[in-house]
Amino acid sequence: MKQTLLILAAFFLLSSASAQRKQLREFTNDFSADGATFRIGLSFIPLRIASWFVPKSAFDGEAAEIKWALKKVKSVKLYTIHMPNGQAIPRESVDLLRSELKKAQDFEPLVEVRHKGANVYLLTDGKGDDRLDNLVVLVQEDSEMVMAHLRTKLTVSDVSRIINGIQNREKEREAVAKGSGMVAQQ
Repeated sequence: MKQTLLILAAFFLLSSASAQRKQLREFTNDFSADGATFRIGLSFIPLRIASWFVPKSAFDGEAAEIKWALKKVKSVKLYTIHMPNGQAIPRESVDLLRSELKKAQDFEPLVEVRHKGANVYLLTDGKGDDRLDNLVVLVQEDSEMVMAHLRTKLTVSDVSRIINGIQNREKEREAVAKGSGMVAQQ
């Protein structure tokens, strides 16, 4: 009896994790006739092996927080779409994908950012109080779109730490730029 329940629980977990990948895969397939698409997935072991070969200097500066966060990623599945001739991916299609993720998997928006022509959406399944076990990242920019499904051990405070670190480094860079401008003027 316990074994049967354990098998059913494992099947449920696997099916719910693959459901959002299915929706991302279908979205990518919808644009495969019009543009170039690409998919790659890495699980825990390949991610750790790859991290051995990436030098520490590759994550200096702004990416220091990202390197720290990557240690908490269990697996990642990336999907990319590149449309030819600068053709944009319709915003309605992206909105439909977001609503399907919300409807089918109870994904809720965590962060929405619009910056210099790019739209970034972070969605989480919201199953844990503070944990972000399943995270979907959608980055839409002009004729390209990158989608990632991450299984992580991140928390909301971890994401806050990353955002604050990047913002602090941006402010430091602006202060240095303003300071160097003053020297140049004198």
